[in-house]
Amino acid sequence: MPATETLRAQEGQRNNQRKDTSAKPPPEIIFQKYFKSSGTRTYAAQVKRTSGGDHYLVLTEGKRDPKTDELRKSHLFVFSEDFPAFFHLLHDMARFIKANPVPEEVRQRRASYLARQSAGGGKGDPAPLDRSGRQK
Repeated sequence: MPATETLRAQEGQRNNQRKDTSAKPPPEIIFQKYFKSSGTRTYAAQVKRTSGGDHYLVLTEGKRDPKTDELRKSHLFVFSEDFPAFFHLLHDMARFIKANPVPEEVRQRRASYLARQSAGGGKGDPAPLDRSGRQK
């Protein structure tokens, strides 16, 4: 066997010996809340603890694909060193949303769409809206 192949084989053996074959336990969930939206989405928030004792936040959006019935999830991880800036950002967003609510026309259209959905009048999300709240 050539020297380079021997060295690669030896490195591979050392790497295999270093790997810990025992599975790490999943992070502990120390607090969680969720809600089902009026549409097809579910939102969840979990505070988890790492094996080192640090905390992190996991925000999850779950949405069922109406064609395949497959659940698709999107996750956002926020680590403890980013908590102050992240919560400041959320606070600013909440203040903006309260000061600039969705126009009544858009709210009525959304309510009408959701009523049709619950009556079995269609599937999926409504047509996207432009900046003025009209369907594209």
